[in-house]
Amino acid sequence: MNRKLLALAVTAALAAPLAAQAAPTVYGQLNMSVDLVDWDDGTDDGQDFEVNSNSSRLGVKGEEALTNGYSAVYKIEFGVEGDVASGVSGRDRYLGLKGNWGTVKLGAYDSPLKTSQGMVDQFNDMTYTDMGNFVTGENRLNNVIGYESPKIADVLNVNVAVQSGEDTAVGEDDDGISVSVVFDSNGLYLAAAMDNDIVDGLTSDAVQGLYDVLNSVTPPLPGFPFIYPGDESFARDSVRLTAGYTMDALQFGAMIQTSEFASDTNSIISDMDEESILLSAAYTMGKNVLKGQYVMANYDLGAGAEIDSSALIVGMDHNFSQMTKVYAQLGLTTTEVSGADDLDANVLTVGMQTKF
Repeated sequence: MNRKLLALAVTAALAAPLAAQAAPTVYGQLNMSVDLVDWDDGTDDGQDFEVNSNSSRLGVKGEEALTNGYSAVYKIEFGVEGDVASGVSGRDRYLGLKGNWGTVKLGAYDSPLKTSQGMVDQFNDMTYTDMGNFVTGENRLNNVIGYESPKIADVLNVNVAVQSGEDTAVGEDDDGISVSVVFDSNGLYLAAAMDNDIVDGLTSDAVQGLYDVLNSVTPPLPGFPFIYPGDESFARDSVRLTAGYTMDALQFGAMIQTSEFASDTNSIISDMDEESILLSAAYTMGKNVLKGQYVMANYDLGAGAEIDSSALIVGMDHNFSQMTKVYAQLGLTTTEVSGADDLDANVLTVGMQTKF
């Protein structure tokens, strides 16, 4: 056989198995903004000028066809801090098996309650105006076994995530579960979701901050020092209902949520019951998108004490292409705490986002 033909035959034989496995997709986005924050807490006020990276990320994902109609799915995604020379954090990471019955995944990724928001949050990923700054439930779960159903009757999806309690104290049973049912058809989006015994990052950070403040009081308060019992003590039960409707260039969204601690914490905070709402709208005019959003959350701390947090946000996007846009936003936020001065913060943002 001609040597050149033999070389081509060998090359083709070696390349055939590689061609059968689809190449992974490398993707990402950079979202950078300049934020002017004007704040007043009743006793002090000021302005901060900041450059922020808004959920910038880099990832690899893919799907490999297996035998008998199965396929392997995988994703490794990292958050990157575009405004500093270093800074990488973990985002969604999973490995799963997909069939005509659905997909089972193992790893760490967004809870079904979080993803049930769909597109209702018009300012998703923004440092100051993402709804996760005001409401609980925006959690990425570690140590998860998850199931995603195929589309049922072309309109319905069911998602379940069970979170292992392996990081909790020996002898404790702190497994959590997050579930959502999503209907999506002809521009109408409806979702119902619930968390049971899921640790919430917003609550944990807030309570940790309170403990830090109380431990810094001089002279020490009775019972000093206060011992922060850990994130697991602040796992929450939540219910979220979301609706959206897209009609030509107009989009509407609404969300209501209730949330409470899954058990008594036996700490200085025994209640932090939440009731929250979100209303949003967007209107597309060619390459421009006008959008607005109002979010309000009330936290009942017990004994007549409350926290009320609200934000009114308006903005405009200009899409140069499907991948790149510039935007301007104005957010007006207020936080009221019983027995304390209000905290008012206004945020003026201009920025740019590109995906690849």
